[in-house]
Amino acid sequence: MEELTPQRVADILKDATKDIKQQTTEPKKVSEVDKQLADATSKVYNDLNETLEAVGLDSNNEQLFKVPISELVDKLSTQTGIKYLILDGIITQRLLDGANQSGIEYIVGHRIANVSNSDGVILKTFTELGIT
Repeated sequence: MEELTPQRVADILKDATKDIKQQTTEPKKVSEVDKQLADATSKVYNDLNETLEAVGLDSNNEQLFKVPISELVDKLSTQTGIKYLILDGIITQRLLDGANQSGIEYIVGHRIANVSNSDGVILKTFTELGIT
């Protein structure tokens, strides 16, 4: 293994620092659909974050229900008219299957697990929408 002198380490770090400073993050272009979704989500995010609960909204962004995540799939089987499902948790395959049966169009959560076949349901994270 090659030993690096303190001067060589400083030179390497200086170059890396310069490269990092040159990289600028451009703001993401948000589609109109994502903007509407972000607006609906941001209204409930502060009350929802760190509660382990989920909120269902209709097409007018009116809250239909608020339930613990543990009861969510059961709630989806009895509830209709949900357009947005916003949850303080991870979007799982089980949740996605329940959402498909309920006709939900959008699901927003903190993370998305490895899911297959979302069947037209749009999955987003709070980060993708610029909320966190």
